[in-house]
Amino acid sequence: MSNVIKIEFPDDSSVLNIIYQKIMQEAHDQLETQAQLMKGYAQVMVAVDTGSLRDSIRVEEVPTQNEDYMRQIRVRAGGYVTNPKTGRKVDYAQFVEAREPFLEPAFEMVRDNILSILNELIPELVNNMDL
Repeated sequence: MSNVIKIEFPDDSSVLNIIYQKIMQEAHDQLETQAQLMKGYAQVMVAVDTGSLRDSIRVEEVPTQNEDYMRQIRVRAGGYVTNPKTGRKVDYAQFVEAREPFLEPAFEMVRDNILSILNELIPELVNNMDL
């Protein structure tokens, strides 16, 4: 299978921008779906005492420094939720992850889907686009 995608474009460069935006939006939507799935897996796998760490696992969309594409999707744990035992925000996710991993195994569960999106879906979108 070749990693080269050949497309003939009209002289109008606005078409390139439209294609770029469509591809980026579809990739974003697909990757966000995988991030939500990863979040669910992590919430099932995390060690639970009070449930605060589990409840703090979330998907975030954050701005990036990249002027061409300004969104980044992250699955994070910690903060935002108060532990009822300590009265503090959850600040121990990295210690639990080191002892009893939950985020890394959750990522491994969606890794192949993400690679498929990047290696197959995006080229398919480009090849099937109406110009």
